[in-house]
Amino acid sequence: MSLAGRTPLLLLTLSIAAVGIQALMLSPLLTDIAAGLGTGPKEIGFAASAYGVGVATAALLAAPQLGHWPKRGAIRMAFAVLAIALFLCAFAWDWRVLAASQLVAGLASGVIIPATYALTGDIAPPDRRSQDLGKVLFGWSIAMVAGVPLAAVLSSLVGWRGTFAIVGSVAALMPLAGALLPRVESHGSGERVRYGDVLRLPGAWTGYLSTFAYMIGFYQTYTFIGDHVRQLHGTGAWLGGTISLSYGIGFGVGVAFDKWIDRKGPLKVLPLGLVLVGLNYLVLPFAAEQIIAIMLWPFLWGLANHFCMTTLVSYMNTLSPQMRGTIMGLFSFTTYVSLGTAGAIYGPVYQAHGFFVVSFAAAATLGLAAVLAVRRQRAVFA
Repeated sequence: MSLAGRTPLLLLTLSIAAVGIQALMLSPLLTDIAAGLGTGPKEIGFAASAYGVGVATAALLAAPQLGHWPKRGAIRMAFAVLAIALFLCAFAWDWRVLAASQLVAGLASGVIIPATYALTGDIAPPDRRSQDLGKVLFGWSIAMVAGVPLAAVLSSLVGWRGTFAIVGSVAALMPLAGALLPRVESHGSGERVRYGDVLRLPGAWTGYLSTFAYMIGFYQTYTFIGDHVRQLHGTGAWLGGTISLSYGIGFGVGVAFDKWIDRKGPLKVLPLGLVLVGLNYLVLPFAAEQIIAIMLWPFLWGLANHFCMTTLVSYMNTLSPQMRGTIMGLFSFTTYVSLGTAGAIYGPVYQAHGFFVVSFAAAATLGLAAVLAVRRQRAVFA
């Protein structure tokens, strides 16, 4: 592939990385932000929740429009809004201002993420779609491996306000860099795509239910694994950081399997991806019993998740080129509904019954999704 051909893919990968870094960096900055604003972690937690609400809301509201909006223009404009929101975070004088700014940042991200996935699907050759989508998804790995440590380093050098300002400056450059993205004509008629039109597509319910199962399984375990191992082994935050690093590296290395997904086809390998992730949740609580095991096992967790995530995104991209933007908007909405649902449902479950129950419930959810995927597979290939 020529340099000109690689440039759009690189920019789309960096778009996801930029969104991921600014989303993940609130966690390591939480203590400093709370002290700086004279408030507590609970209020800063509300700001983090506001971001998730913003992403889900934007993904839902923008989904019917993404089918005919110029995706390049939508990405560039959303990054401009994201930059403004991050600068507002940097100058926030009250936690409510921070929460409102995080809400706006979430709204912008809720456009960037599905538009990026959809534009990748538009420009990728059919025989390379999973590979190209996998490379773009690698942006999440960059954010996880580099974003949290980078935020911590920047915070120690320039403070949390300076960190927001620097990341905001990066976001401000993205509308300019976005000019290098290709102009892709809309596949649609120019009319607003209804949610019902998407949900009536053959295989759509299988895709969204599998996505919900995959995402809630991840969030209900990843959210609580750090606290579980710290209490289990009496360690500090370093163990949770090691788990994140190991997972992120595994997720990134998973790009090696993307060519195989293209060769087999996403529907053919979707049940396998869901089963692999489900098996991970059966093993995960046992791996957590040993420090060395829980430091190494997340690498395999990341591999399985990259394989399944790439398969899901590739599968959703094949449902309808005409509705691809709307399909991916609802995909992002499903992702962040899963995030909110996982915390609401499994927080009390974790507190009452522990991590084993939470992880085994995730395995059961993935098993049900695999059954749905097999049924869809049989309906298509029978």
